[in-house]
Amino acid sequence: MSTSQATFSEHLQFKLHDVKLKAMGYGLKLMKIRHTHVLTGPAAMGELAEKVAQSELKKALIVTTPGAIKRGYSEKLRAALSKYGVASVVYSEVIPDPTFATVRAGLAVLKENDCDCAIALGGGSVMDAAKAMIVAATNDKPIEALMGMRKGKNVPLPFYAIPTTSGTGSEVTNAAVISEDITHAKRFMIDSRTVAKAAVLDPSLTASLPAAITAETGMDAMTHAIEAYISKLSNPESDALAIAAIKGIFTSLPICFKDGSNLEARQAMAKASLTAGMAFRKVMLGYVHAISHQFGALYGTPHGLGNAILLPLVIEYSKDTVAKKLATLAIETGLGDASNTQEQLAQSVVDKLKSLNQQLNIPTKLTGLKEEDIPTIALRSYAEALKIHAAPKYMGKADIEALIKKLL
Repeated sequence: MSTSQATFSEHLQFKLHDVKLKAMGYGLKLMKIRHTHVLTGPAAMGELAEKVAQSELKKALIVTTPGAIKRGYSEKLRAALSKYGVASVVYSEVIPDPTFATVRAGLAVLKENDCDCAIALGGGSVMDAAKAMIVAATNDKPIEALMGMRKGKNVPLPFYAIPTTSGTGSEVTNAAVISEDITHAKRFMIDSRTVAKAAVLDPSLTASLPAAITAETGMDAMTHAIEAYISKLSNPESDALAIAAIKGIFTSLPICFKDGSNLEARQAMAKASLTAGMAFRKVMLGYVHAISHQFGALYGTPHGLGNAILLPLVIEYSKDTVAKKLATLAIETGLGDASNTQEQLAQSVVDKLKSLNQQLNIPTKLTGLKEEDIPTIALRSYAEALKIHAAPKYMGKADIEALIKKLL
């Protein structure tokens, strides 16, 4: 059992956050989420192009990266769109953890070419950037002013997604994360109208991912599923989605890591990533994300890697509060049975996450972490957690500092 070191003042803030969470939970329940039409298999990109044409859209901005161009994915998409009479232009300068400058540059291309929709071709960073672009395109506000809960008055441009990683599930979520230009602090846009109208899950697009990227993005999806499962706002629907995603990742991620060309496992991971995205979009996340975001801002740590390193530690800290749920998860995923105690079953989940990380060559320490930075990281993590997350067990700043010190 991990005893919190939170101060009296922090406990008061926790109580206020509980009140706020109830209101947020009610609002999220009422929020209508668009159903994303999921297209699978090698013909899916052509099917998406046909859907774009059927919506009478004339010109698409393809938001992507130099890597997708190098692998020929963007030309394949442009050819598919052209076949159905849809013109396209490419913006390929998206960087990991896209900044406002990235979004402004892409928005300029969109407007200069009179694009009437956007297609994200890439991982979570690409989808985040594209979502910000489609909101900014129809709202005459600085992009910074559109961060927050549905700040755009006007309906965004139509959005489609072709994930090339299996990690974020951003194609079906209502959130986008954009970094400040100078500080790289994370800002959040939440708008249910940015959920993709259609998404492609083609395992061949992820087959060339290096093993390390496969591991990191896969553990990002795992974090989404587990933090959704133990969220204070979790419900039977989100639990079922989370458990399905966790089962899929436990089975498929090690296979993809060892053999990236296994398309059956790649397809299963793509589905698990999407399912994890659906699990958390109405119940929010927790301290793994709150802390990992600061690692990304300060050190450029890949988001999935930060999540993977932190996940076992945060779950272990929270274990006593959510032991019953973790025990259920252990039984559902075959880690134990009714002959085990609740405590043993809960611990088996923590142990499984640690062994999975080891299997995937995820480090137990954070490269570049400086002890003098830890108070700042803890302060920012604490603030983020009390703003947009729904962790089951609160952490005071001292608790966060103690956890981060384990990564030195």
